[in-house]
Amino acid sequence: MEQINLNTAYQPDPRSTTTFRVVRIEMDWEAQRIAIDVTGNSVRRSFLYEGATAATLMASLNTANLSTKSLHRRVLERLVADGKLAGTIDGTPD
Repeated sequence: MEQINLNTAYQPDPRSTTTFRVVRIEMDWEAQRIAIDVTGNSVRRSFLYEGATAATLMASLNTANLSTKSLHRRVLERLVADGKLAGTIDGTPD
């Protein structure tokens, strides 16, 4: 499984995690919306892209060659690039 190893542990409450993996990607072309959920150690975080940004991402993902880089890795890389998560991505696709 591919995951992101966080630079700093995420501690929203007494639980904490140092890794996240993608558990949900919802793409809604009509609403121009992408919802992403990641989880690690029973901690869940959600991210949302809307409007032109979501439309551009969906078009890019729809035509991507997923045999060279998985969907989950692309999503994690985008979350890092946008500053939503910080860390390194490793693992192999499921």
